[in-house]
Amino acid sequence: MVRASSGETSKQDRDGGSRLLRRRQIMIAAGAVACGVGSLCMPVDAAEFDGTRIDEHSRSDAMGAALLDAAPTQHDRKALLVASHASPSAPTTVSFNSRLLMSGGIDLSRFERGNPVVAGIYPVDVTVNGERRGRMDVEFRDVRGRDSAAPCFTRATLDRLGVEGDLVVKRLDAARGVTGEQSGRPPAIAESACIGLHDALPDATYTLDTADLTLELTIPQVDMRKTARGYVDPSRWDNGVNAGLLQYNLSGYASENKFFGSGTSSLFLGLQAGVNIGAWRVRQRSNLMWGNRSAGMSWRSLETYVQRDITALRSQITLGDSYTTGEIFESFGVRGVQLASDDRMLPVSLQSYAPTIRGIADTNARVAVRQRGNVIYEASVPPGPFEFDDLPPTGYGGDLDVTITESDGRTKQFTVPFASVRQLLRPGMQRFNFTVGQYRDALSNGKPWVAQLTYQRGLTNLLTGYAGLLSSTGYASGLIGVALNTPIGAFAFDVTSARTSLPGQGARNGFSSHVSYSKMVPSTGTNFSMAAYRYSTANYYSLADAVIARYGYNAEERAWRNDYRARTRLQLNVNQRIGDRSSAYVSSSLLNYWNGRGRDIQFQAGFSSVFKRVSYTVYAQRSRSSDDRTVTQVGVNLSIPLGGGAYTTRNAFSSLTTSLSRASNGDSSVQANLSGSTAHVVPIDYGVNVSRSVSGDSNSASLGVYGTYRSPFGTYSGNASVDNRARQASFGANGAVVLHRGGVTLSPPLGPAAALVEAKGAKGGRLINGQGATIDRFGYAVIPSLMPYRANTVAIDPSELPDDVELANTSEEVVPRNNSIVFVKMETKRGRPVFAATETEDGKPLPMGSELFDVDGKSLGGVGQGGMAFLRGLEGSGNLVAKWGTGSSEQCTMPYAVPVDQAEAKKSRAIVRIRLRCEPQLRAEASQTSDGDGETRND
Repeated sequence: MVRASSGETSKQDRDGGSRLLRRRQIMIAAGAVACGVGSLCMPVDAAEFDGTRIDEHSRSDAMGAALLDAAPTQHDRKALLVASHASPSAPTTVSFNSRLLMSGGIDLSRFERGNPVVAGIYPVDVTVNGERRGRMDVEFRDVRGRDSAAPCFTRATLDRLGVEGDLVVKRLDAARGVTGEQSGRPPAIAESACIGLHDALPDATYTLDTADLTLELTIPQVDMRKTARGYVDPSRWDNGVNAGLLQYNLSGYASENKFFGSGTSSLFLGLQAGVNIGAWRVRQRSNLMWGNRSAGMSWRSLETYVQRDITALRSQITLGDSYTTGEIFESFGVRGVQLASDDRMLPVSLQSYAPTIRGIADTNARVAVRQRGNVIYEASVPPGPFEFDDLPPTGYGGDLDVTITESDGRTKQFTVPFASVRQLLRPGMQRFNFTVGQYRDALSNGKPWVAQLTYQRGLTNLLTGYAGLLSSTGYASGLIGVALNTPIGAFAFDVTSARTSLPGQGARNGFSSHVSYSKMVPSTGTNFSMAAYRYSTANYYSLADAVIARYGYNAEERAWRNDYRARTRLQLNVNQRIGDRSSAYVSSSLLNYWNGRGRDIQFQAGFSSVFKRVSYTVYAQRSRSSDDRTVTQVGVNLSIPLGGGAYTTRNAFSSLTTSLSRASNGDSSVQANLSGSTAHVVPIDYGVNVSRSVSGDSNSASLGVYGTYRSPFGTYSGNASVDNRARQASFGANGAVVLHRGGVTLSPPLGPAAALVEAKGAKGGRLINGQGATIDRFGYAVIPSLMPYRANTVAIDPSELPDDVELANTSEEVVPRNNSIVFVKMETKRGRPVFAATETEDGKPLPMGSELFDVDGKSLGGVGQGGMAFLRGLEGSGNLVAKWGTGSSEQCTMPYAVPVDQAEAKKSRAIVRIRLRCEPQLRAEASQTSDGDGETRND
């Protein structure tokens, strides 16, 4: 299929010259061959055939028919441009004036009812009702009585498309004449059977674009499963390939005092090793440390665990060392078994809290939901009650204004209160955590058994309930709470009761209460993001307090923990938007302790804005420690852009940042930093900084330089500085190594999921959104960070590939599971590019649109104007098959021989020109026929 706008190249059309040239050739060919019903016909200037976009105005079948009867002229140098649509409709038969083509008597009858699709399997990007469903191999089969093949799908593919399976079963039953008790049962066809689109979905339509390799399906909503927006079918969640990985974070530091000659040096190496086998993930995280002033080298294991998804429960099970989620009780380390829900497995629209919108429409109406004046959701509804339970994530507040516009113009409006705290869930949503094992804490030499069970559930728009139980040796606690969404804000309130048995002190019973509040005030732009208060009685112990009290290293630490248990805790965070370019914030906390320790106070406030191109922040912070010493600090930060931002010899630095601060105890500091980057040449950031500080009776001035190199294999940094007392230097390196069946591939640090890309021969190809990763000389690269359980597009930018390499596809869509490494294979075709002049037996050019195949039946390209074709991968000699129809007289075999010029052979990018001609004696070998009716059948 060729659209009128297809002169604008897409990412997939940049992978080598053949597809782009072929599209431009077919654009012109379509004007002479396939203009008719189902086509868009327009006269355009010949000068416009330059690859720029040509707008589509309107469909005009009548105009197309009229143009077909007109002989081409040179008036206004007009050419005929047509976008032919391969669609399932039965167009009205039109007749062609064959004089428009120098066709040599070629039979054009197959184009009289639209643009026919040749039967075969097409690797296409499929969209359903505008939503992308990923790349699939879709089979098109010949349909009896039609000139064009139609798509068919297996039951598994229909399920992946989101089709309601029960409806399909009933339709197939009806087609087979099944009634009564047998109706509705699975049809007696194999799983691999290809079901014709219109057998399964009679009202569905499709459009196949053979240039962009896209298939657009329009399926009535009644035939689709009801799913939340952003839903990704779990059948698409990819476990990835078996692989090993090793992530590293290496840093070193050295300093030397000028006066005493003493020095300090240290090394740190953080490692995370892992193995992926099927659905299981094995991980081990540890640190290796060394210092010249410490007792040699030390190694500490932080985590060792095995993990896998439990898809049915939208959760993960972890065996080994892990940390609890901390959603109800405080997080703690455990060695044992943990089963925890994972919100990332939910559709994006259900992950965070938003209320359910309910209303009643009197007619076919349009419903719009606005927040702070912005439309965040809009849908058409039939008469009667409606419900929206999949609103997109909308932050922590802002009431929702709902407008119902009836078909007669009447409007109804109402407001749904909305504010959120982290405990709030949508109605029907749930979170849970079950943990059992040994308690792990570096501060304690005790490892008691511990068990935890927590559960949260959204009950209504206004109410979420949550509860938890926590038990350990000598300790037990229970929690119950509610979260409320009210017109004046969101509240969460819970109470925890705990019983603690201490050695020699008996049992102590206590409780702790907690309340939090959140509210967005749209009219003033004020956001109370967190206001929380907790009160605990004297005998209340958290789990961490209880373990330290029972198993602390010694009596001194045990007493310290007892003396400094918290009594009250107050937190407040307020953010205020001021105009379009300014904002202010206030953050404070107050902590009181039992046993007369005193209180700790922290307070921060700031104002940020932009004046012309200068960004600035003014801030103040105050703290008060337990010894009643109060320190207040004020300061200002400035950021000034320099030049145009791009590196030149006259503009080596792109920005200047400065900061000044002064404290109430007399301390002060001044800093300035010049930074630049050569990212457009080599991904290096660098800078120079100077500073001066005064603290008490001492003052110092320093000069430093730093640099960071972000390579496709990791990030490497270094810095050095000198002041009036000492000099120091440090370095850092982090990255990852992935071991797979194809070898070893280096990568930047890995995220929650990654992709291993194979593109043989495409060395140097840059991965889009791959953090600078490029295909290595072995044909592999790693995209280090993907979003688990989400559709991610993995793409290669072909603009930097050698001319002798062509990609069959430049992008794939993948849905990885957590911690998986999915495999993406980009098919490549290597070989010298060839321009071939094709001819029939009598020396005339082959018809435009003819297809060329190798002896194995693989398509190599199409024929454009003047019989010219762009091919790749032809080496030596052999035979090609040309087809421009289904009859034996519409195909032939063409011998070829690519000349080998030693000088040119060394230049793999040199384009070779050859001539291909049909050979009469080989016509019989090329003659092939195909059968099939495209109907539902078993394979």
